[in-house]
Amino acid sequence: MIDQLYQKAILKHAANACAHGSLEAADHNLTVHNPLCGDRITIYINTDNDRLSKFSHETKACVLCQASASILGENYVGENSKSLNQVTELLKGGLMDESLQDTVWPDEKWAALKIFQPVATHKNRHSCVMLPFESLIKTLNGDQE
Repeated sequence: MIDQLYQKAILKHAANACAHGSLEAADHNLTVHNPLCGDRITIYINTDNDRLSKFSHETKACVLCQASASILGENYVGENSKSLNQVTELLKGGLMDESLQDTVWPDEKWAALKIFQPVATHKNRHSCVMLPFESLIKTLNGDQE
């Protein structure tokens, strides 16, 4: 199972850790903890006209969560709550029905999320992939700790 889940592409994104670290003078920040697996992520954002202008994260989590946060860090610029909700629902749906490889993304940049196809058959690991996206949406929506 571990070889199947932790493929080179996932490990590469996790190691890249794009946008990892704190963001000084963030407009909003939120820490979310997944009690089921122990993943923890703190999201920092700045917005301009309701669109993300800066994003960073401090992720203390499994490789799946780290890779997901890194992909988000590569692609967040200009996104808003509505567009990220759409991507999040597509990711969640693709994991649930094991169809990530066939997902049509609203922007080609999100196609990188197809690397999580092997996670689809491991329902207990979906939350690891979803945590960064769900946490960012909560932060955009003004949720607080």
